[in-house]
Amino acid sequence: MYQRLGRLKNIGGWTLAFIMLAGTAATLRARGSESLGSEKPLKVVVHVNFADVGRQGHGLKNVENILKAADAVGTACEVEVVCHSDGIVLLEKTKTTHAGLVESLQKKGVRFAACENTMRQRSIRPEDLLPTVTTVPSGAFEVVRRQQDGYSYFKP
Repeated sequence: MYQRLGRLKNIGGWTLAFIMLAGTAATLRARGSESLGSEKPLKVVVHVNFADVGRQGHGLKNVENILKAADAVGTACEVEVVCHSDGIVLLEKTKTTHAGLVESLQKKGVRFAACENTMRQRSIRPEDLLPTVTTVPSGAFEVVRRQQDGYSYFKP
């Protein structure tokens, strides 16, 4: 009698383990398929408030890599790069060393926004910015607003 109960407990334990494993596998498959090619786009706000040219270049390469990875899995991707404070130089025609990369990313749908507060403080006019750069009243506010809108925060 005790042997039978022991065998039943083993069978019950294995059955429970199998059910749990199958449930976990189904959950992982559902999560994987949700992120691959889902209708909900990946949204990223990139925060640039530093003048380091090398770091800015690495950040722009990170944006390229985000776009490539999203494309590889069939996920739409919205990216906005917000520049304020010392980071505004990334978007100034006469100061940036990354105009070509900015233009290339703009052609892929990346938006670049310059802070009007910083522009006013540094006497930067809209025509001093690279073509198709937009302006926002406050770069810091734009970063926070985008996060409230569901954008993931990324700072190189």
